[in-house]
Amino acid sequence: MSTAAGTSGVFDRGGYRIQLGNAGAAAGDMASVANPFGEAVIVTQCILNITTQSTGASTIDVGIAADGTTIADNLIDGHSGATAGVFAAKGTNGLLVKLWDTTQYLTASEASGDVAGLAGELIIKVIPRTSAGA
Repeated sequence: MSTAAGTSGVFDRGGYRIQLGNAGAAAGDMASVANPFGEAVIVTQCILNITTQSTGASTIDVGIAADGTTIADNLIDGHSGATAGVFAAKGTNGLLVKLWDTTQYLTASEASGDVAGLAGELIIKVIPRTSAGA
């Protein structure tokens, strides 16, 4: 059974958790979330929690993009979806930290192969770009 892309998340135990979809083959097909914080934030950690691997070979890109239908790999680049586990490897283009402006989206996309059968979530940690007194 295929699941639709996550379009929102929840705070839980110190992280913002977004369920990953496993249908389609377009940018943002696994998750496409508009900045929900009402301010620019810095993503300090991005974790793929894959509880069920894809049925075949696949790779996943995660990043911050101008819209919800653009593939971005500036947080996680080309990570295998064919192995269950918890991963935070950045890959070639992934950055240690990334600004998530108020008008931008976080997208998770099938970069290659097919993520059918995959189940899991994306967990991110953020801090505000400016202090409360600024």
